[in-house]
Amino acid sequence: MGMIRALQGRFDDYYRKHWALSSDNWEYFAAKVFPFVVKECFSRFNHPFFGPFLRRLFRFTGKNHHAEACIVPIYKDLSFKANRENSFLPIQKIRESIEESSFRVIMKRCICRDSFKCKKFPRDFACIMLGEACHTMVDNGIARPATVRECLDHLDRASGYGLVGICAWTEMESIAKGIPAENKLKYFEICFCCPCCCNGLVSFKKWHEVPELRKLFKSTGWRPRVTEKCTACKACEKVCPMEAIAVLKDNSVTIDNSCIGCGLCSIHCRAGAIVMEEFEPMKDHILDYFRDIRPQING
Repeated sequence: MGMIRALQGRFDDYYRKHWALSSDNWEYFAAKVFPFVVKECFSRFNHPFFGPFLRRLFRFTGKNHHAEACIVPIYKDLSFKANRENSFLPIQKIRESIEESSFRVIMKRCICRDSFKCKKFPRDFACIMLGEACHTMVDNGIARPATVRECLDHLDRASGYGLVGICAWTEMESIAKGIPAENKLKYFEICFCCPCCCNGLVSFKKWHEVPELRKLFKSTGWRPRVTEKCTACKACEKVCPMEAIAVLKDNSVTIDNSCIGCGLCSIHCRAGAIVMEEFEPMKDHILDYFRDIRPQING
């Protein structure tokens, strides 16, 4: 096993130096590589035979390898019902992390929307990245430095579009973006995901079938509740990435425990019948949702 880990380390270093995502290879990566990886690899993470190998190959599991994310509902028109005084809206936790960070970049294009030719949202509207390691992405031509004000405005645009906030750190991403191994913890992703193209939202359903992956992607303490305004139109059922919500024959609505609290059901509810309800207090800092690692966004 020690030899295998050593070979993995050498491969990772070679990839960072020679194959990292850059402005030069972006078009090829978006057209060929990323769609193949999503459709042929990520979609098989739950396979009983190939799954364990693929999860290790892409550094989601295995000794000293990690991937974690938390789901943050940010849409400006969502109705939130807090169960305690002085509750913060989820988007505020992202604002605080942006203000705290020592270096920020905005990606020039979204690899998911570019790869799958998104027709609903702008392909040049992409993630915010925080941390000193993000200088590498600027050097590679795939991101631009941004001020706190620019990032906060960008976040507000994402909120207006009705995208889902996913805060993440994955070792695979650090390698793909060419971040040196010694700096891999010094970056943090704030992704703005659409249900039609986002790898996470598209893949979570299958990943949730794998216990060791289920714990990696977590809610920030909010869950939809259907009110008496419901007309049983099933718009929520169609858009839920986890297939967690169902309209029954008697027009009642059930939500199972696979719900990740993304808020898409509420965003697409034409009757305004779904509110986001706090079922557990939000943690003090968005980084507190990361158990096995803690990304460094300042210094």
